[in-house]
Amino acid sequence: MNSTPVQFYPDAAKSLIALTEALLVSVAARTRKPFYLALSGGETAQQLFALWRSRYNDPVRWKNVHFFWVDERCVSPDSEVSNFYWANHLFFIPTGIPPEHIHRIRGEEPPAREAERYARLIAGLLPDHEGVPRFDCTLLGIGEDEHVASIFGNDTDLLRSDDLYAVSQQPVTGQYRVTQTGEVILASREILIALVGERKKELLHRLVTRQEPTVTPATYILSHTSRATIFTEIELHSRELSL
Repeated sequence: MNSTPVQFYPDAAKSLIALTEALLVSVAARTRKPFYLALSGGETAQQLFALWRSRYNDPVRWKNVHFFWVDERCVSPDSEVSNFYWANHLFFIPTGIPPEHIHRIRGEEPPAREAERYARLIAGLLPDHEGVPRFDCTLLGIGEDEHVASIFGNDTDLLRSDDLYAVSQQPVTGQYRVTQTGEVILASREILIALVGERKKELLHRLVTRQEPTVTPATYILSHTSRATIFTEIELHSRELSL
């Protein structure tokens, strides 16, 4: 059984600041090497990018960081449902992040072909960890249905897949996505998770209080790593999550 530390803060903004400070400590520790960061999408990511633009907009802070994605919707990069779109408009452009440091998943390409291309990209750039490319940090979200990346409850085989990136399908909308698989997520040196806002309150309480072992993408990842930390303003009785 693994325990994931849960760090509590007075509000959502302070939780995201704490996560960012933890990330920047790790970035600063690798000043002579590229720092490989995997980004997630969604509403929390948009809040995070807006925070970075307003509070952490000195490009020197980010000069060694190379940005990748945990997952992406199979849409144009100009679409407002694209994960890249929000990172680009809220953070990359205003902060002046060099284009050569941005490695987006091409959601406009055929999904299977793009999953293979992106897998080759990270395999060629990232250091190897027991046969799997290793990110220095992964900013991971957890959906209210307990999906992680774009691995949903109907795609749990992707948690153990030998592929580095794969194609998944959102079970409600049917939308196709390209997603990191479980082994790549678990290989990351550090996994930082922000669970903020009223919509995540029930999720976090459910994860903490669950009595019966239930395998979901979220519980699988959290039970198989000791390198994850959750940042939240949602008050709980416990300071760690055991799965």
